[in-house]
Amino acid sequence: MHTEKRTRNIRLRDLKTVYFQELKDRTFKAYAEDVDNGMVRQRELEEKVLMYYRRTTPSLQEFYSRYTPEWEAFYSSQHLPDEAFLQYLKQMRSAFKRRYELTELNVDYYIRLLEDVSRSSKEEFPAKDFFLDKWYRLLTRKEYDYQYMHIESLCENFSLLARKQGQESGNKLLGSRMEWLLHNHPDLYRRMIPYEALMKRNPSIRQLVRLLGKKHHDLQKYDSLSGIDKKKLIRHSPHSDITGVTLGDNLNSLLPIEYCYLADDALRAIFMERYAEKRLQLFDYKSKTPDAVKDDRHRVSGQGPYIVCVDTSGSMQGDREMLAKSAILAIAQLTEKTHRKCYVINFSDEAVALLVEDLMRDMPKLAEFLNKRFDGGTDIEPALREAAHIINGNDFKESDIVLISDFEMPPLCRDLTEQVRQIKRRKTSFFGLVFGNKPEPDFLNLCDRYWEM
Repeated sequence: MHTEKRTRNIRLRDLKTVYFQELKDRTFKAYAEDVDNGMVRQRELEEKVLMYYRRTTPSLQEFYSRYTPEWEAFYSSQHLPDEAFLQYLKQMRSAFKRRYELTELNVDYYIRLLEDVSRSSKEEFPAKDFFLDKWYRLLTRKEYDYQYMHIESLCENFSLLARKQGQESGNKLLGSRMEWLLHNHPDLYRRMIPYEALMKRNPSIRQLVRLLGKKHHDLQKYDSLSGIDKKKLIRHSPHSDITGVTLGDNLNSLLPIEYCYLADDALRAIFMERYAEKRLQLFDYKSKTPDAVKDDRHRVSGQGPYIVCVDTSGSMQGDREMLAKSAILAIAQLTEKTHRKCYVINFSDEAVALLVEDLMRDMPKLAEFLNKRFDGGTDIEPALREAAHIINGNDFKESDIVLISDFEMPPLCRDLTEQVRQIKRRKTSFFGLVFGNKPEPDFLNLCDRYWEM
């Protein structure tokens, strides 16, 4: 007699775990080279995978429950006596033929076999167990194939994987960090392609990017994210004053139970979901670490922040506009490489400012600016006054200033010229990208270095 327990070996929870792991493995394999070369951050990929997983995982319920009626029929019939089981097969004969090919499960053969056994006076032959074993294997395989085909389909429909496959088939565009940052904004990306191409080709812009903030390179003066002076940061000893339990995402304060979730393959997806939602169980402490100390985790070069003043007047239209926008794009990308702040001030009749701290988060604002048409009059003084005001704050102390203009405008007034001199005495460097044929010499003399575009 059959003694092995026949159980439905695929659970919805297991299916979710398999799906999450398969989706994550495929994505990280597809983007391994991009993660290595810095085009994509690992945490960004994890967030995208988790967002897609959470949006699509409810569909697994439908695919899990499709074979539930057949499993219920299987379990309800396996404990029937032989005579009752024979009658059950005869009643379900047409249903079996609809669901299984003759080569898979010949129900008529087993009906005849059971009838022969019932008429025979010989020792009982386990025909029922033979049938149930075969039915169990077939049903398990059908359900497995059906569910995993759905997982395959979900993975293939993941936009990041579909996009990567499109690149590998020959539709790759620029393959840059900027491409990744704009993958959710395809229209913006298409409009910004010329800017990045110009940026890569133009030697003046490349030289400017290399020089920007270089005087701070070896000073290690600025905190990686906020520009805080290192000597103002406070260091604390490790926590030793546990007061209770709280929720968060600090991996240094996990409760032991969370390590169990992380170590178990079946539970790791739950851990990752709670980590993304900052709902991990943590030890709580009486002492708290100031935000400035938390930011210090990301060590970078000592290069400081920078301010870009760009002329958006009508005289900058055409090729000048394209080159000016490509320069802004190149300079803004330094925030990704060195975790520095970038303050963009565009001026024509008035000055409008844009702060870029996190390029991925602030990309929509930057792209909106780059898509605007240059127009209006020219007045650089409001932009320089705004830059002087920003430099007086701690976050932008000793910033470099980049001026992008044709400089076809009247010289600066006396009081603003004096403000600029004071700023330069505080080690602020001025760089210029000159687009005009007849630039005002006072502005060229203002710059430590300038490039004629």
